[in-house]
Amino acid sequence: MSTALLVLTLTSPGVAQASTDVVTVQATSAATSAGKTVSVSCPNGTKVVGTGGAVTGERTTITRVRPSDDLTSAEVTAVEHGVGTVLPWTVTVRATCAPGEFTLVSKSGTKNAEATCPSAKKALGVGGETAGGHFTKMAPKSNLKSGLVETSGDGDVTAHAICGTRPGLVLRGGTPTVVVTKTASKSVACQGDEQVVSAGGAVGGGIIEDVTPAGAGATVTGEGTDAQGQAIRWSITPYVVCSQ
Repeated sequence: MSTALLVLTLTSPGVAQASTDVVTVQATSAATSAGKTVSVSCPNGTKVVGTGGAVTGERTTITRVRPSDDLTSAEVTAVEHGVGTVLPWTVTVRATCAPGEFTLVSKSGTKNAEATCPSAKKALGVGGETAGGHFTKMAPKSNLKSGLVETSGDGDVTAHAICGTRPGLVLRGGTPTVVVTKTASKSVACQGDEQVVSAGGAVGGGIIEDVTPAGAGATVTGEGTDAQGQAIRWSITPYVVCSQ
């Protein structure tokens, strides 16, 4: 079982840019059987507005999705859990970058945390760190005034909200889908000529596996099983922050 927020495949940082001022950068670690951190930097003149990560392999989990304090880079940490695995696995970080003045606001709590943006600023993207459990939510609040992070455990957690302004900001998604399979995915898209700024996701009764900004929207994947690994009834909800 792996817990993640994003899936990409690169062995070194890369940049992909469309006809927009939002740029995507991504990197993937080497494949080993040990905890690891991977980072990526935004191009000069841009800052992180959204970030996420992914791991491959059984019994691996992401514990940290962290933009740097100056928002010039982002990093993701993943570790093995339970009995671990002897097989090699990778961790990936992805960041969306844009020009502008943005700030990082962080807030810690137990089991969940909410980082609130200053007045007149909105939460463009959300990151998180957990000292125990799996992420069950990492997404902006519906009014885009804060970032919410929740975990399945009772350990300490930190929410990171990337705060700023962009034209026509809107949060799309938020409609849950109930499933009874072990894993499931759901997508939500920006509309018209809107640009994808960041992605988020939530699960009820399971754990987040992937949250992927992709194309015109975002996809979230989750997993819901009982102690014996059998499928249970759970829900999955995607979010995407869009701008003009």
